[in-house]
This record gives sequence, C-alpha cells and structure tokens, in this order.
Amino acid sequence: MLAELLVPIFLPGIAFLAILLVLKPEHRGRWSGLVGGCVLPLATLVGFGYEGAWPSSFSNWHRLPLILGGVGLLSTAFCCLPSRVRRWFAPLGLGALAGAFGAFPDMDSSDQCLLGLSVVASVKWWMLASEATLGRLVGLGAWVSCVALAPMALDGGFTTLMILSASGATIAGALVLAPQALVAGGGGAMLLGAMVPLLAWCGFSYDYAEAPWWQWAGVAGLPVAIIVFFDPHPAPEGQARRPWLSGLLRAVLVVLLVGWLLQPTLDSLVAPADDPYGSY
Repeated sequence: MLAELLVPIFLPGIAFLAILLVLKPEHRGRWSGLVGGCVLPLATLVGFGYEGAWPSSFSNWHRLPLILGGVGLLSTAFCCLPSRVRRWFAPLGLGALAGAFGAFPDMDSSDQCLLGLSVVASVKWWMLASEATLGRLVGLGAWVSCVALAPMALDGGFTTLMILSASGATIAGALVLAPQALVAGGGGAMLLGAMVPLLAWCGFSYDYAEAPWWQWAGVAGLPVAIIVFFDPHPAPEGQARRPWLSGLLRAVLVVLLVGWLLQPTLDSLVAPADDPYGSY
C-alpha cells in the first residue's frame, strides 16, 4: 500500500526535477509549464496502475489531468508572446480553459464562470508574485497548498486527487529547487497559478466529507500567505536586524494558519467511522 502511494507521488516529481536541471537555466522558465503539465497526468496514470483500478468510463473528474495538460501546453505558447501581451492574455486564456472544461459535479454555468475567474485571478497574482519575490517563495506557497489539499482529498474519499495534490507538491518543490524555473511570466508560475484552484474546486465538488467551502478556498489561498515572508522594507544602512527572529515569527504564523484550516479535516481523519468513505 505504501509503494502504491509513494511511487506515483514522488516518481513524477523526481523526473520533473531531473528534466529541469538538464535544461539550460534560460530555458527553464519557458518549458517548465509544459513539462509540469504533462507530469501531472502521468502521476494520475501511474496511480491508476498501482491501484489496479483503471477508470471504466470518462467521468467529470477525469477531466482534471487533461485540463492541467492543456494548461502546460498553453503556458508554453504564452511564453512566446511579448511580456506586455503575456501579462493579460495568459490569465485570461488559462481561466477560459479552466472555466470551459472544468465541469465538475453539481456545477452549473455560474460555478464554471467562478472557477474561470478564480484561475484568472490566481494566475495573475502568481505572475506578479513571482516577479516580486524572484519565484522561490511563490513555489513554497504552492507546496504548502498542495500538502494541505492532500489530507482534505483523503478525508473526502478521493484517493486520486490526494495523489495529484501530493504530486503537485513535489512539482512545486522541483520548481523551487531548479533556479530560474519560476521566473516572472514563465510557464512554471502559470502552471502553479492554475493548478492550485483547479485542485481545490475539484476536491470541493467530490468531497464526501462535506468540508465547508471556506476551508477549500482558504487552503487554495494559502500561497497569499507567502507575503508574510516577503519584507519589502530592507533594513536601513548601519542598523542591525535579526532576520532569523523575523523569519521564525512569520513561519509560526503560517503554520498556525495551516493548522487552523486543517483542524476539521484532521479531527475527521482520526475519528472512528462506522461507514468509511470509499475512494475513487
């Protein structure tokens, strides 16, 4: 059972990191979205193979890996555009893709519009944040979100989404470890900006544990918490500061925030259940 989870979680992320390190640093920003968008569907296929439960029909949640693959393809195309055009066309294009094909259960046209708008806002914010923080802290925010989404998906009975979320965390970690992979306006920032809200919307639609919507929205919005790690006011010249104390306090704040958001899920996972949820 452990291998069934660890292999699809870590193997795609390790392969993704290896490809990024092979690429020249100046090419990582352009191709990271495409490679990452293809790795996530690969993680799904590997997960199906190890579970021995290949889907017998094309249901709505199977669209998620295909949408993420499309996000990777589009991100590469947008990287070819001038930066001024890319700043607006990339969020709008990826939001339109998510809203058009992200028809998860119990979602009407207005919900799909909200999904598209959330992806537009997320991609735009990630592009601005990657420019302001040089990318690495942006990837850290994605890692925190994906790690938090995994137990929520497990509690809701959605094993495949748990694997996807955990694999997304390894992808975010690979982007952080590969220098220049999260440049401003690059494919990596676009992929993460679309991936996090898509995972949250899909999990909310299939959540048998019926976690409140604000919990899913809060976990998806955790990357905004990386702002507390970014200090735009450098220390005045000649004035000593204790950056380790400031960083420690900010890290504690984020940990407390994550713990508060996940408390209902953790209580549900440790509580005994008479009728355990099945998994997809």
